[in-house]
Amino acid sequence: MLVRNLIFDRTRIPLLNKALNVSALRNRAISNNIANINTVNYKRKEVDFASYLRSQVVKPTISGKRTDGRHMLIGNVAQKAPRIYQPDPGPNVSGVNNVDIDMEMSALAENHLLYNISIRLIAGAFQGIRKSISGQVRA
Repeated sequence: MLVRNLIFDRTRIPLLNKALNVSALRNRAISNNIANINTVNYKRKEVDFASYLRSQVVKPTISGKRTDGRHMLIGNVAQKAPRIYQPDPGPNVSGVNNVDIDMEMSALAENHLLYNISIRLIAGAFQGIRKSISGQVRA
């Protein structure tokens, strides 16, 4: 188990796994928005994908270690998992709620592309690991 973690930690797989998880969460939020397009007073939901992914890629200038539950979180430890939240309400575009079907469908298409790219990159990382284990040098 320790060897497996050492191998995967040296690849992009952990970061891409986080991207897949956030993409799945974002897909759930967008799907709920689309499903509730005609629900009176429904407030659209979002997932802040970009800032979460940025927090996972950019290394903090300092990092901290919690030795007590009352200590303040510092660095990457302070980055919470992405969550679905309700942004500031925008205009009531449909007369029923603030869900704009065109925006939701474009967000769904963008999320689909990000998910597919992440899947292809993970497959490539596993293929590279497989090649290094088998001793293959070329594609």
